[in-house]
Amino acid sequence: MITLVLFLVLSFNVSAKDDLTNGEGRFVSRDGDSLTFIKKQLLYASVRDIISKELSKLGHSSELFWAKYNEKFDTYFSAIKENLDKSYGITTEDTVLSGKKKERYDNALRTKKLTIKARYGKLQKIMSSYSVKKMSRSPQFPNSRYMNIQAKVNRKVLNEMFYEFTRGGIKRMYKNLFVTVDFSMREMSWQDLGVELESDFTSVLKEHWKRWFEDKFKGKINNVIITSSSEEEKLESHLKMLSEASTQLNNISNLEGDLQRDQERAIISVDDELKDSLWMKVKVNVRKISEDQTFKKRTFDFGGEYLLFDLKSNRLASHYDFISEEATFSTEKDLSSNSASLVYRLPVAKWEGLVRDISHFPLGRKSFRVDVVGASSVRQIDEVEKYLSSIGLTHSLKVEIDSFNRDRAQLRVFFKGSSEDLKGTLLRTKGLEVDNQKTIFFQNEENPFLINLVDKDGSTQIMKENGQG
Repeated sequence: MITLVLFLVLSFNVSAKDDLTNGEGRFVSRDGDSLTFIKKQLLYASVRDIISKELSKLGHSSELFWAKYNEKFDTYFSAIKENLDKSYGITTEDTVLSGKKKERYDNALRTKKLTIKARYGKLQKIMSSYSVKKMSRSPQFPNSRYMNIQAKVNRKVLNEMFYEFTRGGIKRMYKNLFVTVDFSMREMSWQDLGVELESDFTSVLKEHWKRWFEDKFKGKINNVIITSSSEEEKLESHLKMLSEASTQLNNISNLEGDLQRDQERAIISVDDELKDSLWMKVKVNVRKISEDQTFKKRTFDFGGEYLLFDLKSNRLASHYDFISEEATFSTEKDLSSNSASLVYRLPVAKWEGLVRDISHFPLGRKSFRVDVVGASSVRQIDEVEKYLSSIGLTHSLKVEIDSFNRDRAQLRVFFKGSSEDLKGTLLRTKGLEVDNQKTIFFQNEENPFLINLVDKDGSTQIMKENGQG
């Protein structure tokens, strides 16, 4: 009887723990911020992290939700900002404040926007209960704050909130969905999957995905196109036209003019087939784990990711890392078809959510490319992303990770504000601690679009050598 009771208690504790979601929040405060204000910002950031995680579990696009949320907040806040502008004598976009008055205005705008956004949408109502597990500040950079909370989420309320923010508005139709599929094989050959030629496996899979898209996206997308190499080059060039303006930013004062000209050139040069189109890039990873010659069985690990780009707004509209799956197949019976079936269904469950979402993808704002060098883990890139999002909140800054290869990552940053605002936002991350191992450093502060992550112990020496210590 005691054993049974103990088992029931343990089972309850495990299930209760599994029903809780952890959320992490980061916020870079300023001197003069009250502790109450800081706590509210950390809680807001933690709740956002929980919402993103839970939306993914529900099969919804967190990217779409936050884009719509930010759009609606910006509309709501515009009247408040207009009143603040008037109180400071700002009557047109050309009005320039100077000295202490500009500093007072920037501080007032920041405080007002952050305070209101922490309340906007009543995001905390998705939590039935929560507890703060940790709240800390960096010893090296005291303004860098961190919070970890654990919450029980009411998924019914969250689901209703998702549709409340994403429904309505102009529904978008797309001319084309371009689909590019890339396969990466490790420790194996195509023969290990039971085929002689790569195309024997990939062509069938691509065709089945094409039919799935044509069926599910009917009425929303006119054509589904499996890309050729020449089409992929054209698509890559199109994305670079708008996103790589930041690579020319040695003269930061010319930023806005350069961007405007680049965007105009890009719009003029875009082929009709790219207008109002989407590009789905699918990466499939297959690795052979083992082979049993006696029982004629072969074990593989399947994984990968997809990136969905909106070619009109030039933004990453959706991204998903497939949940890796290990499987063992007989080498004597239907090896290729069984493995192809497994790969086929890896992303399909996530794509089901896109069927609802793509009609409401918002048009993005200007984007900039920021390179991060010196990272030793994805976690460090995530922390840089969260720092930037926190510091740039007043300018609706949003960060997407485009790629991460070895120690170099490319970030796509969406930002509203002047060039000086953007430069200042990037530079405010200087000295922040990342993953308790690295420090953010800028080799050239005139061009802060290259962020260096250096070892904590070596950062002081580097600053001295560059005359910054």
